[in-house]
Amino acid sequence: MIEFTLDHLNNHESRHSSYHADDELQNPSEDTPLLRRFPRVNDTTNVITAMIVSMMILVLLSGLAIGVYLLVLQSDADNMLPPIEMPLFVARSQWDESSPTPSEEPINQFKAKSVVIEQTDTGQCQGKNACIQLMKSMQANLDDNKTLPYNFAISTDGFIYECLGWEQPSPLYPELYGLVIAFIGNYTVVKPSSSQLESAYNLITVSLANDYLERDFIFTSKNDTTLVVSYLKKALTDLSRSKLQRRSLLMPKIYMFKSAKYNFN
Repeated sequence: MIEFTLDHLNNHESRHSSYHADDELQNPSEDTPLLRRFPRVNDTTNVITAMIVSMMILVLLSGLAIGVYLLVLQSDADNMLPPIEMPLFVARSQWDESSPTPSEEPINQFKAKSVVIEQTDTGQCQGKNACIQLMKSMQANLDDNKTLPYNFAISTDGFIYECLGWEQPSPLYPELYGLVIAFIGNYTVVKPSSSQLESAYNLITVSLANDYLERDFIFTSKNDTTLVVSYLKKALTDLSRSKLQRRSLLMPKIYMFKSAKYNFN
């Protein structure tokens, strides 16, 4: 009987965890677990762990919210038409002393069906004063009470000089009912400058935005010079992609022709 009791006590002691020897001093009962698989965890460690996990979750949610916000901004930017750059514009009254006096009455404007790129077959010019003198010289070679047969003329440095403006179609090609944009100079060999191309692009976009030009306009140019329609169309379309990201803006129909010379002799 005594041997059985000792064996029982030995078995009981062998099943105690070394981590909890102090529990033997607390009057263990039959409900006290014989084995403790893990050591006692400090309450402070639990609090620190919970704080770290909470901070990580907060950072993750903040990053997700910022990502969604940036996606919304990008979507709005893609659907928004960027502002149109206003061209370097010189009104007709600034260079043509015989131009009609501006009135406060609404101006009758036409809606062009085509854009015709021409050249003046003169020397090039840079600087407002020099170009104004050249414009006056070209005007002086015309008959009385006539103006240059272009809607606009563009100098090498990108200034746009108003001739007929948006008030009436050019008499050069009445069958095209077009907006004639003349590059000042001769481009039989030399290509137009980047400033001229950019101003022509801005002029076309302004015309479209203000409903001065049909959306499905015909794009024409002189194919016997460097102002060939394929080159101009590519140059203007490249500007469209980089500024407005609207490839369909300058994808008009193409009509090629050899335009008549307009001499100023």
